[in-house]
Amino acid sequence: MRKTLLALCFALPAGMVAAQSPEDAVKARQGYFEMLGAQMAVLAPMAQGKMEFDAAKAKVAADNIAALAKVDVSPLFMPGTSTDDLGDKTRALPAIWEKSDDFTAKATGLHEAAAAMPAAAGSLETLQPAVGKLGGACKACHDDFRAK
Repeated sequence: MRKTLLALCFALPAGMVAAQSPEDAVKARQGYFEMLGAQMAVLAPMAQGKMEFDAAKAKVAADNIAALAKVDVSPLFMPGTSTDDLGDKTRALPAIWEKSDDFTAKATGLHEAAAAMPAAAGSLETLQPAVGKLGGACKACHDDFRAK
């Protein structure tokens, strides 16, 4: 898993450069968020008590989230990639570009929460609030900038 994620992190920036069409940008953007979601799928059940806490697995997922949050995904949010432009090929609402300052602030909140994850992965007591904060950062953006 770690090698796969590492390979994707190196391939993703190359894919961003190659994302010349709006459709390509959307596919790359969706792939990026799927990688984040896969890591949350490890951490959230532990934090919710639905899965036994495993410090080693939590550390890997937390490190992956922190690494992914360092990737500059702004090229993937190019104009012409909203629901108004591409219909059901994306769930990115036009509000991303209409309220770019708010979108950027929420992305910063995600990056800050993600950066705290590796330090929080060592115990269930520290993981739970960190996952809550990270989930809240995700939700804040989804509520305003993602079609349901």
